[in-house]
Amino acid sequence: MFKKVFLLVGLLVFIFSANGVWAAAMNNFSADMETTTSRGTMTSKMYYKDMKQRMEINTERGQAINIVRLDKKLVWMLMPKQHMYMEMPLNMQKQGISSQLHDPQSKVTKEFLGNDTVDGHPAKKYHVTVITNGRKESGYMWEATDLNNFPVKYQSEDKKTTVIWKNIKFGGIPDSLFEVPAGYKKMEMPMMPGMGGPGMPRR
Repeated sequence: MFKKVFLLVGLLVFIFSANGVWAAAMNNFSADMETTTSRGTMTSKMYYKDMKQRMEINTERGQAINIVRLDKKLVWMLMPKQHMYMEMPLNMQKQGISSQLHDPQSKVTKEFLGNDTVDGHPAKKYHVTVITNGRKESGYMWEATDLNNFPVKYQSEDKKTTVIWKNIKFGGIPDSLFEVPAGYKKMEMPMMPGMGGPGMPRR
């Protein structure tokens, strides 16, 4: 689950940085996400506002809520049934988030491939490539023309991962969604490799 969360965070930043939609309207929205990989389909609800992200993920064990705070460089993982949460540092460089957001030398190219329709929205399909610090990422992106070119679909270059955003709504997102609810108890956890800590001891 942890890995999926960070992959989706990186994916979102990649798509938006490539699309150049860090406008006020696009920086305050909610949407349903449908992510399909070789392992199946995962549904989630996303809220995004002012560099803060909340994802409500439906799993076999129930709902998991993850709050990513780029401003605090932290990730909170909430467990609603237990009224508990875990806190982990967000390794910005590890996820490629910091460089994509702040590197003025990033090069973005978009190749128009044709018109399409995604979840009822007229859309333009592009092949997008982002090069940052010598690192190249590419994939396919669909922008809804009736939603001010908001990205409504993404597909990886190898076509093994597809993400579709549905029921997109702009504005009206309360700041409280990006905070740990009152009454939740913090649960300590060992640092994991790649999360900014020493990791588990070897045996």
